[in-house]
Amino acid sequence: MERTLKIILILVFSVVLQQSFCQNENKFCKAVDNSNFCKIERIVSKVISKNKTGQTYFNGEGSGYQVNFTASLDSITNWLKTKDCVEDACRDKNQLKSAIYPGWSIISVKFRTKKGIIEKCILIQEGTTGQLNVLGWRPKLFKSEQVLVYKKMFNCKNFIEKK
Repeated sequence: MERTLKIILILVFSVVLQQSFCQNENKFCKAVDNSNFCKIERIVSKVISKNKTGQTYFNGEGSGYQVNFTASLDSITNWLKTKDCVEDACRDKNQLKSAIYPGWSIISVKFRTKKGIIEKCILIQEGTTGQLNVLGWRPKLFKSEQVLVYKKMFNCKNFIEKK
């Protein structure tokens, strides 16, 4: 009797746990439907932090080790494309950018909301400088890292059409 009770409790617990994980899929689309872009930013920021490391490769004697973020950025873009509430997502792969450190990338997303289709851009920084801004004074306190960092989400009309 006691053993069957334990088995039943474990089954009930696993079903409840699985249902709670399934609800995370709906959180994103529910936030999009309600145009709650603060919540969307938090969810996207978590996805970026999960995919923050790039692929490290050796580029020869003069250059040393380099980090490539193409796979991470493609994985974030593909994650966005899998959502039902996202009409399209595109990344600025071949766009010319100034060669300053840290670099940056933009992912543009078209969301289907109750108000219609809204296009937002996600700015992602490629690397950190290790500096801390304290009232205009920027001491270097930390080691610079080669990781992706979420910066902001902003409105951008016709970004995908321009690609």
